[in-house]
Amino acid sequence: MSLYTKSIGHKFRIPRALFTPLLLLGLVLVSGIVAAIEFSDTDLAELKAGNTIHHELPTSGTKGFYGGSGWAVVDAPADVIWKLLVDWDAYTHVFPNTTEAVELSRKGAKSLVRFKLGHPLVSLTYHVEMERKTEKKILSFRLVKDMPNDVNSIRGYWRLFPQKDGRTLIAYVVAVKVPMGLVNLAGPDLERKSILALLRIPGDIKLWVEGPNGKKYR
Repeated sequence: MSLYTKSIGHKFRIPRALFTPLLLLGLVLVSGIVAAIEFSDTDLAELKAGNTIHHELPTSGTKGFYGGSGWAVVDAPADVIWKLLVDWDAYTHVFPNTTEAVELSRKGAKSLVRFKLGHPLVSLTYHVEMERKTEKKILSFRLVKDMPNDVNSIRGYWRLFPQKDGRTLIAYVVAVKVPMGLVNLAGPDLERKSILALLRIPGDIKLWVEGPNGKKYR
């Protein structure tokens, strides 16, 4: 059985096995029987207006831990967005500050990918295992700790929810822990901008897919 949020012209379909604030523990659930998220009236208004919404965890910004979720409605079928999510070569074009996304190896549904994020003050390199669950449209990721990394941990997932009108609701959930040395180097202004940019990246997907570059995946 599926649960539904309030309507913004139609009902957003979100299955039971998705999202809960267990990110408070710095963990991300990809499956399990949990309650569906309920959007506030403000959230619904923002989504209806074509904007990206985000829910930051209360503990985000504490001792190098950052986490929460981002949401956007994209005017494209889930299959189209999925093609983009698993196209590592596109990441440097779609996501600001991503300067490298290289698949180092692949085994079945899992890929080892090296990412580099560039900024005039701070740059990061880290390795994650990306796992594709194509039928459920879930792309999960976690840090590979025995590889060279500039972050202490990162874990999360993308999930796509096809809507009856042909659009897609994107959910992005992430928890990351970075060394305090990087936090201090970045400073409070850059730190705040970085977490907002992190949680709002479903909007980057929306802009890319709905724009002329999205034709590649249709």
